[in-house]
Amino acid sequence: MISSTSTAPLLLHSRASCPSGSTFPAGAISPYMLVPISKSQPDKAFGGVSVGIVTPSDKCTIVDLKIPDYIDGNSTLLKTCTLSFALPTTDQASPHKLSASGPGHYTFTGYLSGFGADETTTYNKQPVPGPSPPFPPDVMVPGNTYTIADLTCAIVPESGGQTVSGALCSSDSELEWEQTGPDGDGSCPVGFFVVVH
Repeated sequence: MISSTSTAPLLLHSRASCPSGSTFPAGAISPYMLVPISKSQPDKAFGGVSVGIVTPSDKCTIVDLKIPDYIDGNSTLLKTCTLSFALPTTDQASPHKLSASGPGHYTFTGYLSGFGADETTTYNKQPVPGPSPPFPPDVMVPGNTYTIADLTCAIVPESGGQTVSGALCSSDSELEWEQTGPDGDGSCPVGFFVVVH
């Protein structure tokens, strides 16, 4: 017989010790795929990875998220989708991989809704360009959670949901992160999350 206490995930960090803003609801949406691309290897397909990577003026990581058309029976067409990036310290992210160096200047390039990266995506073969977040943070450093965009979801009812995708790049900083679920999977949450409200 399995004890009921053995099924709960081990929480290594108190939520109180996580960066402000990183308490995401259970329904928060995590990426279903991370795909690196490289300017110096423009035709190389890296495929899907569990650890995103950004290097100065070279590697970026494309993030794919699927936004549903209905949540709890309610259309997401006119609801607000808030995209956040949780960037705790290395200690707060443990046992998940997280390393960051440099001044923390990042760019977020958006792709057209409905078009995401896949196993064959390369720097020269990216998804169809679309609108980028209008007011992303100027700097992102560990120990914080950042709001990247706060926009109308605009997912058409009966569409079955839609992929939204974007690339995280930098001209001066390095970042590697292991994407977690919204509860942190035993640590403080790490990576991208969308909250529909």
